[in-house]
Amino acid sequence: MDKGVADEVEFWDYTNERAMHYLSNGVLRVTFFNEKDVKAYFDRYGYPDLFINHGREGLPIAQYLKGRCFRVHVPALKSGLSRKDNYGADCYLVDTEEFLDDRSMMYIPVVNTARICPADCDKKRDFVYLAANYHGKRHDIVVKAVRETDLTGHFHPVGPSELDLSNTKIATSAWNEADVVELLRTSRLAVYPADDASSPAAMWECVAAGLPIVMNENIRGGKHLVVPGVTGEFASEKNFYQVIRYVLANLDSYRPRQYFEEHWDTVATIEKYLAFFRQMGWSY
Repeated sequence: MDKGVADEVEFWDYTNERAMHYLSNGVLRVTFFNEKDVKAYFDRYGYPDLFINHGREGLPIAQYLKGRCFRVHVPALKSGLSRKDNYGADCYLVDTEEFLDDRSMMYIPVVNTARICPADCDKKRDFVYLAANYHGKRHDIVVKAVRETDLTGHFHPVGPSELDLSNTKIATSAWNEADVVELLRTSRLAVYPADDASSPAAMWECVAAGLPIVMNENIRGGKHLVVPGVTGEFASEKNFYQVIRYVLANLDSYRPRQYFEEHWDTVATIEKYLAFFRQMGWSY
């Protein structure tokens, strides 16, 4: 919208409560109960010119829109899908080179770099992990790695009783109990121990905030975020503690924010996406 490419932008999601309101950036956020709701919305307001679907939940709508608009699908995580190749859209944004083909490009989450940026302030903890506690996020790897050590950390959003944090110096906060930007600015590095997960925006926000990231080498997607020695390091489950220690000892040698700005600038990333969509047949 700032560049004049779009007149209206809407963010859709499924929740237990229908709602509609404008965000501060001018995007209209709309929440639906189910696919029937979305189709009724089409009947009332028409079809979008460009539809970008993230994850498996909205794929049926993307398929329904065939021939009605240009459709982009971001698979995000391939596990559990009936087939591994890209399907159900006109082109794709994928988070691992394994799934690149002639109708896809690598997925880079768009980050608000004006708000999420490094800050010259006191650091309150060694590491932060932004991920809810559920299958695949593997908080247990970090807990095991730092138990009975002096490393300090913070899990968000995680309830205090969800994990056994005895003999650790890990704090927690649930939704709306802590400001994410403040957590990033007051941490030295970020960890992402997940294995059965891929490329959430939170990882990219950490790097944009100037935090090198220690990432599980077995993560399913998003490895292109970590450039060893620059934006962070890969670690195995067995040596996660040692890699955290190594990065902490060499913080000044990493330049995550600089690399982010040079390669994943917000506007430049969006422009690359739009150029790719046009190449794939979007008639803007």
